[in-house]
Amino acid sequence: MSIVDDAIAGDVRAYATQVRAALADLGQDQVDDLTDGLEANLTDTLADERRAHGGSLVEEFGEPGAYAAELRTAAGLAPVPHREGSVRAALLSPWRALRELDRAALAQLRATRWFPGLEDLLVALRSAWWVLRGWALAHLLLQVLGAEPTSSFWLPSTLGGWVLLVLCVVASAQWGRGRWRTGPRWQRPLMIVSGLLAVASLVLLLTLPSSQRYDLEYARTVADAPPADGIVVDGEYAHNLFVYDAQGRPVEGAQVFDQAGRPVTTEPDGGTLWMQQQFWPEGADAPLHHVGVAGPNGETRWNVFPLYSLPADAWTYDDETQRDVPGDDAADQVRAPSWPFASAAPVTVWGAVTPGGQVEDGPTPTPTPTPDASPDPASELPADPAADLAPGAEPTAGDAPVPQVPTP
Repeated sequence: MSIVDDAIAGDVRAYATQVRAALADLGQDQVDDLTDGLEANLTDTLADERRAHGGSLVEEFGEPGAYAAELRTAAGLAPVPHREGSVRAALLSPWRALRELDRAALAQLRATRWFPGLEDLLVALRSAWWVLRGWALAHLLLQVLGAEPTSSFWLPSTLGGWVLLVLCVVASAQWGRGRWRTGPRWQRPLMIVSGLLAVASLVLLLTLPSSQRYDLEYARTVADAPPADGIVVDGEYAHNLFVYDAQGRPVEGAQVFDQAGRPVTTEPDGGTLWMQQQFWPEGADAPLHHVGVAGPNGETRWNVFPLYSLPADAWTYDDETQRDVPGDDAADQVRAPSWPFASAAPVTVWGAVTPGGQVEDGPTPTPTPTPDASPDPASELPADPAADLAPGAEPTAGDAPVPQVPTP
């Protein structure tokens, strides 16, 4: 006798013993009459490759107690009184009713002409169901673990995902073939899990195509979208710009434009505080945000560098412009940026080359002293320097001229 035959014989003996135990309240003669030939019938059922479920005896006939109850009913005997508590009986009654309904429906279907052929087809396709059940289980586990970049995938994209998929499919197939035996305690939970996986498989098969189409359309939209505004240096967005002149001196308030005269900014969402860049200097009580400078006609300019900063609590919301603007006491809280270095190396600009190609002689540029790299945080906000000048008066040294809109 092979190992498989020994396992089948052991299952038959265990199942028959439990059936007889459920009939123990009857006389021994009645038990013998009801279970005469039971082992032979059970062995024939396990040996039949066309059986409905292809699994254990519990899958074919139900729990031993339920099978014993069917034998009682067929013999016209009264059912055994329930000894379960009221709570347990209430919890199990829907399950029992569902099982009885399933048995009755299956019996009616098998009595028709068309269902036996369909049942044979389903039995032949059960191996495909085992694979589908394992695939659904692996898919759900990978989603819960967050091991895949998206939820709309047919097959895993990682080695760990493939290993999990293979394990789930093998476990599902081995359980379906009856190679992995489970005790009566685990039989019912596993059947519930199998039913839930059947529903999950149907949902996945119906929703995955539309989800993948959505992901593809989204990827195309992102690819076709214009590049985000800002300045990228060495793969990273620049937070601020610091301009030095040809002699290497820092230029305060440099206005930067591109080749088309468009303002160049590192804060494309300037004026919308929650979208601006945020900084937490060491020892700061609140985050800092860049602040623009006042331009003509009361507009705020964000292409004037270097950008100064204000704490988050120094801003207020303007209902008229629907923008975040510096508060009344912003001038006392504005913070100047720290220059990367006090001076840069002097350079010779192309404008110093004569038409003949010779560089004009002249004194060698000498860097001049620069402001402290960390100015006083209480420095003033940039303002309109011509506000206090008399009409027609020229700004004095240290005053910056009011920016003028270029005329054609």
